[in-house]
Amino acid sequence: MNKARVSLAASALVAGVFAWWGGWSRRWMSDDGLIVLRTVRNILAGNGPVFNAGERVEANTSTLWQYLIAAFGWVPGVRLEAVALWLALLCTVGGVVVATWASGALWQRAWPGMVAPFGGIIYLSLPPARDFATSGLEWGLSLAWFGVWFAGLVAWARWREVGSGWLLYALAFWGGLSWLVRPELALYGAATGLMLIVVYWRQWKRISLIAAAALPVPAGYELFRMGYYGLLTPHTAVAKSASDSAWGVGAAYVWDTVGTYWLWLPLLLVVGLGVWFGQRLESRELLVVGVVVACGLLHLLYVVRVGGDFMHGRMVLLPLFALLMPVAALPLRALSGLALGVVVVWASIVVYRGHALGFDPFDLEPTDLTIVDEREFWTAIMLREPGDPPHNADDFLGVDLMRNWNATVPQAVEDNVAAFSLVRISENPKEYVWDPFPRVEAETDLLNIPPTIYMTNLGMTGMNVGLDARVLETIGLATPLAARQPRIDEGRIGHDKFLPRYWQYADTAVDPDRLPDGVDKQKLLQARAALRTPEINELLATSREPMSVKRFAKNVKFALTTGRTLELEKDPASYLDEQTLKRIDDGEDVGLHGPQVYWPVRTGG
Repeated sequence: MNKARVSLAASALVAGVFAWWGGWSRRWMSDDGLIVLRTVRNILAGNGPVFNAGERVEANTSTLWQYLIAAFGWVPGVRLEAVALWLALLCTVGGVVVATWASGALWQRAWPGMVAPFGGIIYLSLPPARDFATSGLEWGLSLAWFGVWFAGLVAWARWREVGSGWLLYALAFWGGLSWLVRPELALYGAATGLMLIVVYWRQWKRISLIAAAALPVPAGYELFRMGYYGLLTPHTAVAKSASDSAWGVGAAYVWDTVGTYWLWLPLLLVVGLGVWFGQRLESRELLVVGVVVACGLLHLLYVVRVGGDFMHGRMVLLPLFALLMPVAALPLRALSGLALGVVVVWASIVVYRGHALGFDPFDLEPTDLTIVDEREFWTAIMLREPGDPPHNADDFLGVDLMRNWNATVPQAVEDNVAAFSLVRISENPKEYVWDPFPRVEAETDLLNIPPTIYMTNLGMTGMNVGLDARVLETIGLATPLAARQPRIDEGRIGHDKFLPRYWQYADTAVDPDRLPDGVDKQKLLQARAALRTPEINELLATSREPMSVKRFAKNVKFALTTGRTLELEKDPASYLDEQTLKRIDDGEDVGLHGPQVYWPVRTGG
């Protein structure tokens, strides 16, 4: 084997070792990662791909990620947290290795000789890149998809007989899967399809085969999603109003990563070297690089438009990785060697310095939590030692909001209470208890509703209770009523909706005469009656009415029409006529009867 091939293999190996070390040394589990695992628990228990049995809500953004964990979750005695960790880490390493190999192979045709790792060092130096190599979320799977996609593009560009054989159709198929890895990755898959159509625009048979390879899986799942969930997108997109714009907030979010780590310095080197070395690339190779870079820039622009995220660096990582893939390895020349030295020094400083927490963990009520380092945030508020983040669901029982959870909630669920309320028990804002509240005694379909727990953090609650409990939150990830609330001006991105407490408890079997403190009984009775009105009742039926051919067809229609734009009023009185409001004023619980809002639930697991 000549030196060039050895350097290519060595570059991929070095990048892979760096990815493994970085991900393993900062391994952890996020609360959002636990949301995925509750869905997996329901899949394995036979309840379907749902967060709560009896309610068809797609609470996870990545379709393939939840099914990948489920495929390995059958192994007896293995915790789902461990399955998610190992799959994410292996996918991260695989994506980095494949992208580095493909990049080196691309440049070695134009610049024969040795190559060295470059872009991967920049990416993996960032603390959030190493954090989200695990975390329970689909970032590792996304990197694996990117790496294979880029390798397929490079292989396609280097063929003498361009597009012959199976690789062309494998590339089209892989592009089609993008939508199921994360919805915004459809940009990359669509660009791949458009590129192939332009190249082969006179070869209709080949174009037909490309479409036949790319479309059936994503189109089939989209039909399933509309019919089963009643939506065009995962429910998370509705909750986060992904079609809205927040340019200023998004720009600040991106700068929170770029400015914090002086990321602009290595990126300037990348641009300069890419332009210099790119002069020798052939037209198809330039086309491939152009498609990758254009997609990465458009993806980053999308992140800015939607306002970024509340987790430091998270939404910047995928477009950054895409932009760095063409330079994941570069020809080893004097100029690039000097630039590599600068990058190594920069990377060493970034790895050593890490990232400041941004708030005082001993502050009883920290207020500036617009963007936080999620790994360090959970480590700090649990008062764990730095470098000892949570790894399993039961680690989250150390959070102040969960400290009497095991003493109260499991038994209350077994006793079939209506709902729970989190109550502060002293002046110290970190001392809480979970209080259960009884069911209404009247005959009503609301009695079909399982014991209901509301809390913003779905993951740590959902994974620390049985599947016979119903776990919801106020921002809409798993709660259709919350997802359809108007956004709060200047609210925290991803958490800028809130379902008032009277709406929360109206959608339970709680006795209105025995409500938690602070819940307006009149508003609760109004909200409970509003659940029976046509607009809201149909929204609830899309996820709760037992599945049938008729319900499937209605859901498809809802997804294509009302489901795209429906927004609910905060004031339930706006849905009721004067006569109904008068009956409620007289103390009648009008919402106990009417069009059905909940059906009996049978849970497995």
